[in-house]
This record gives sequence, structure tokens and C-alpha cells, in this order.
Amino acid sequence: MAEDGYKLKWKTEPLTGEIHSGDVIVVRLHVTGKEGRHMMIEDPIPAGAEQLEEVGNLNLDATQNDWSDWYSSREFRDRRTVFFLDRFDGDVTFQYAMRVQIPGEFVVAPARVEFMYQPETHANTATRRFSFIDRK
Repeated sequence: MAEDGYKLKWKTEPLTGEIHSGDVIVVRLHVTGKEGRHMMIEDPIPAGAEQLEEVGNLNLDATQNDWSDWYSSREFRDRRTVFFLDRFDGDVTFQYAMRVQIPGEFVVAPARVEFMYQPETHANTATRRFSFIDRK
């Protein structure tokens, strides 16, 4: 958070350093590829974190030039976030926020993108490891 006069204002910046319980993290998913229809993007979340529907005045809307919030549907499930697009124009970036809840070492499965009616057309990211430290 940054101060804006007497108000606190959220800002996003690249993740560096340690991640503590209670921290809010903004996840960015950038997908490029051939145009198509009926795309699904699944992003598993670390077991020690939970997605947030709203984060105060954190600006997660399409007014930022480097990403879009246009999608047909978004679902926050227990272990993953899923975006559905009716039409994919070849380049899209989504964001969502999550709060770190539980300290520990976590392995996160790869994010996956596919055309739902063409499962042979798909891609995924690498597996990641995260360490969440207890805030004291």
C-alpha cells in the first residue's frame, strides 16, 4: 500500500523478497497464440492462499493499458481460478488477487490453457514452488 494524502492506495509491483501470511498478491496471466473460440484458462493456487473477489481500492480493472478484464466467465474454485473466453484474439492478460493465509512450503501445479472443443490445442506453464512465512 502507498499513501495518497490521508488515504491508503493499493499499487502493484513485481514480487521480490519474502511472502508473509496476510500479504495480498496480484496474479497476472498472459496468453498469446492463435486466435480461437471457447478458451479456458485454469490457474491453480497455492494451498496456503485464497482468491479475493475485491481488494479495497486496488485497481484491477481494464483502465490499465497492459491487461484486460474481458472474459465470458471467471470462477474462483477451491484450488484454482478459471477464466472462460468465447473469443480469443491471440493476446490477452488477466489479473486476480489472492491473500496468503497459511505459512509453509507449497508446490503449485502448472497453469493450463486450452480450447475446450479442441483439446489437442493446449499449453501450460512450469510448476512453481512458494514459501510463505508466518507474519510475527
